[in-house]
Amino acid sequence: MASPIAILHPFSGISGDMTLGALVAVGLDPDWLRALPARLGLADVDVEIRDVQRAGIACTKVDFRIPPQPHGRHLKHIREIIRKSEAPERVKELADAAFTLVTEQEAAIHGTTVERVHLHEVGAVDAILDVIGAIWGFHLLGVADVYCGALAVGDGVVTAAHGTMPVPAPATMRLLEGLPVRTGPAGGGELVTPTGAAV
Repeated sequence: MASPIAILHPFSGISGDMTLGALVAVGLDPDWLRALPARLGLADVDVEIRDVQRAGIACTKVDFRIPPQPHGRHLKHIREIIRKSEAPERVKELADAAFTLVTEQEAAIHGTTVERVHLHEVGAVDAILDVIGAIWGFHLLGVADVYCGALAVGDGVVTAAHGTMPVPAPATMRLLEGLPVRTGPAGGGELVTPTGAAV
């Protein structure tokens, strides 16, 4: 029997937590996801999974309740979390590649090196859980290939660690190079996050 594939229809963008919610909706074990922070050595993080409606469509929402923490990390710190985790080697490889790609884009934007880049939002606990959780979740579901339609990126501006940025934010824009995208919908705000683009 052929391995399953995943088809993403990001008509309202994509983020790491949206991806996790979609994976739970199609069969990822919620209890596995609730235990993910402990598996990654991220203490005192609670995972809330609930059924919600968005524009009349039933979907699954994933939220992480995180205690106060230092803001962001360097790539070497994220790599250490990945290395120490119980994730299969292929998941570790893909997670490392995703965070390396984000860090390379941030380094280029800020005119510095990968080693010196401090990842603010993408280095936070929820972003680490989003990216590793999504990649590991696809693996657990046996997904061999992922196909993604045109990404609706939203519009307007977003407030980040470095101030007010256009949507899509510079790092997100660079991550989306070569992928099919479309603007809007009007008033959508930031619909594609850096973690969603990386995944």
